[in-house]
Amino acid sequence: MSLSIQPLIDLADTDRDLQTFIFSRSQLEKQIDTASSVVNLHKKTFDEKYNERNALANECEELKKNIIIKEELISRLNEQVPKIRNEKEFAASKSQLEEARKDLGVMEEKLLELDINSEDLEKEIEKINVKLDESNTEFQQETSGLLKKQEKAEKQIAKLEPRRTRLLKKIPKNIQRFYERCQQSGISTPICAIIDKSCSGCYMVLLPQLINELMSNPNSHKNCPNCSRILYFPAEEEVVES
Repeated sequence: MSLSIQPLIDLADTDRDLQTFIFSRSQLEKQIDTASSVVNLHKKTFDEKYNERNALANECEELKKNIIIKEELISRLNEQVPKIRNEKEFAASKSQLEEARKDLGVMEEKLLELDINSEDLEKEIEKINVKLDESNTEFQQETSGLLKKQEKAEKQIAKLEPRRTRLLKKIPKNIQRFYERCQQSGISTPICAIIDKSCSGCYMVLLPQLINELMSNPNSHKNCPNCSRILYFPAEEEVVES
């Protein structure tokens, strides 16, 4: 078949292949996203508990520092109070000592509570981590084939996209504009072969005169009277007709 029509056919074939792989990639992404939803849920829970544990650990560290400060204050007061001779100062220092001991007791109880919560949280994180590992394993098993197919689709798309660009440049500007307008309006295949005496895009049965004109001049192309797609008569159809 002459090169005057062949770039159009090559472009149509390339676009069909490209759209097939793009659709395949989209479907594979959905399947992978669905399979990863369980993993993501466990990961989210793990991250939340991990952050909670860090916040608890920071609170414990801050409380321990305050306990040390309070213990140092009590130690100083224990040394100072017996030496005070002024009754007013003695009463004030003793009251301060009692208040410091009371505060220390509250802080120690709080620290004990935080330690218990921390231990419970550690156990909870361990359980979540086990579930996360299990779901990760299941995800890998479920998607190993899907990921390979996705990689294959990506490679084909990367190969076909520059080829499509090259082929589009080979056709006349007016047909380029028509082709792109069609695709923008939702017609994914603006160039179609005549198959079984019908437009392979909209499946409308074509007039014999139009078919005969294209059969007699395989270099030429016409628009479908129904959907306006560019029609051509493929070589294999010509063999069937003869």
